[in-house]
Amino acid sequence: MKRTILLGLSLVFLGVLVGCNNSGKSSVDTATTSSSSRETTELTTSIKETTERTTTQSSIVQETKETDGSQEQAREEQANEAIESMNLSQIQQGDFTSLNGTWVNGLGNTIFVANNTMSLTDISNQKQAAEITGLNVDIPQLNSPEGTPELVSYMSDSNKVKSYEQQFGLEENQGFVSLRSNLPSAVIYVSFLPKGIMGDILEGDITRDKIVAVGTQNTATSVRAEYVYYKAD
Repeated sequence: MKRTILLGLSLVFLGVLVGCNNSGKSSVDTATTSSSSRETTELTTSIKETTERTTTQSSIVQETKETDGSQEQAREEQANEAIESMNLSQIQQGDFTSLNGTWVNGLGNTIFVANNTMSLTDISNQKQAAEITGLNVDIPQLNSPEGTPELVSYMSDSNKVKSYEQQFGLEENQGFVSLRSNLPSAVIYVSFLPKGIMGDILEGDITRDKIVAVGTQNTATSVRAEYVYYKAD
């Protein structure tokens, strides 16, 4: 009888020990799983944060490059515009550098400009070629054999005047300037109108620089559109 009781207690004790071992193992497994899950979550969060920082930094770098590029392009456009626009202050000094190149009008006449020299196929709309150097003009068709302005009668045979004035006068108008050479009964004007200025031009392109060369008894720029010179190159 005692032996039976002892055997029963032994079996119970063994059952308790096995249960404790299984419980401990389960706790360890649970702790291990929880730790692994936490580490995985932390690693995922770290990778996400790193990716977000990298993306943000890349965006900042890209925006900086785009801003720098836009600023550089704006500076280049301003520089090009400054080069292309006529410089009225220089022109009044006989420096035509800001006009360098070939200018044409709707009548097929041309003006070729190189620094301080302008060569015109027709300065007066009377088929009179001319060359302007600085603030002096030479019109061969109106010269004497000596190469100077011919003396012509004005009002009477006894009254002789120069066919034109070689030294230009200057006229400043609203937003443009004109070189002026007096004729016996008219005036030759060579006028320079920057973009945005129309003067008395009846029609024309206000967005471009313009030159008007005309012999007239009217105002310096009172001409039709085909008389206006625009830069061709």
